[in-house]
Amino acid sequence: MNPKLIKLIFSTASIKRWNEFPRPFDFVELDRQSHKMIIAYLLGHYEGFGKKEFEEVIKLGIAGVLYRSVLTDLKSPVYDYLRKKKAKELDEFVLGKLEGIVDEELKYYVKLYNNTNSKPKQLLNAASHFANLWEFDFIYNFARGSYGVEEVKRALEYEIEEFYGFEGIRALMLKKKSYDFISLCGNLRFQKRWSNTPRVPQTSVLGHMLFVAIVAFFLTKEAKRDNIYYNFFGGLFHDIIEAFTRDIIAPIKHGVEGLDKILKEYEKKLIEEKFMPMVPEVIKEIKIFIEDEFANKEVGKDGVRIVREVKKGIDGELIKVADHFGAFVEAVMSIEYGVKSPELIGAVEVLSNQYKGKKIFGVDIEEYFNKEFLNK
Repeated sequence: MNPKLIKLIFSTASIKRWNEFPRPFDFVELDRQSHKMIIAYLLGHYEGFGKKEFEEVIKLGIAGVLYRSVLTDLKSPVYDYLRKKKAKELDEFVLGKLEGIVDEELKYYVKLYNNTNSKPKQLLNAASHFANLWEFDFIYNFARGSYGVEEVKRALEYEIEEFYGFEGIRALMLKKKSYDFISLCGNLRFQKRWSNTPRVPQTSVLGHMLFVAIVAFFLTKEAKRDNIYYNFFGGLFHDIIEAFTRDIIAPIKHGVEGLDKILKEYEKKLIEEKFMPMVPEVIKEIKIFIEDEFANKEVGKDGVRIVREVKKGIDGELIKVADHFGAFVEAVMSIEYGVKSPELIGAVEVLSNQYKGKKIFGVDIEEYFNKEFLNK
């Protein structure tokens, strides 16, 4: 990880979408990318993807975030026209902006992103289109009658038909169980983090989940761990239960003795009674990501067990670091933009002190939690 890369990814939390239409609230790129990756997880399981295919989905997905962070909010017709005329030059421009920021592997996937027709890329395209369609339903109901809104609606509905070859897309279009699950996840864009203090940008739980997943990916690579699938999706789903509880701020969780334990018991009850019954059968494994989300878990043929050292499974300890780093970046960036509060300043100090001298799998974590890190 490096400061330019982290700030570039975080910048997608400020990229507004659907600016040409009146809309009931702001849609931002980081949220859409997060929703897209959740949809891709569902579609991949419908297709019977293994860890190898999912790793390609993850790397192409991160490449897509980087690509969009450079180009910002180009409308699809404009972007498609530019690619027809100057595809090579467009790719070179993006790669030039990423020079010295990303490693060779990510550079390869950024270049591959628009130049492959592999099934993982097709699946990401399908997930992207459905995420757009889901967002636009809100726009359409709010902006009906606005110039161009009917044309966009028709285009999105026509385009989704191209992906009916994916069983998961057919299931989503039925608007039954799979759709309800994806909608529940999508609703996390409406839940704002740090709800008790002004902050810029005002990130959502949904966007935070993807940021944590990407940081978990980077840390997994840096630590030379072989758990990319488990750690990425562990990060992506770590806060999903907040769709039922909302974001309970840390001072409340840890400020009342015994409350954290009670909340964990309540969350397990919600997982069993409310969340799992609405999860499509094809992704029932999601439970391993959301229950005891920061525990180290060995995943094998005999099931899942919490362990001290993981060989094959979820490095919960690493995901917790990624989660804390997400909060750290949110606080530091808001302070840098000039919107600060005692809560934000205090959070930076607490996290900086918490990770002094800390390493995880040989990775020096302290340097990332230095408030000067993002200003390098």
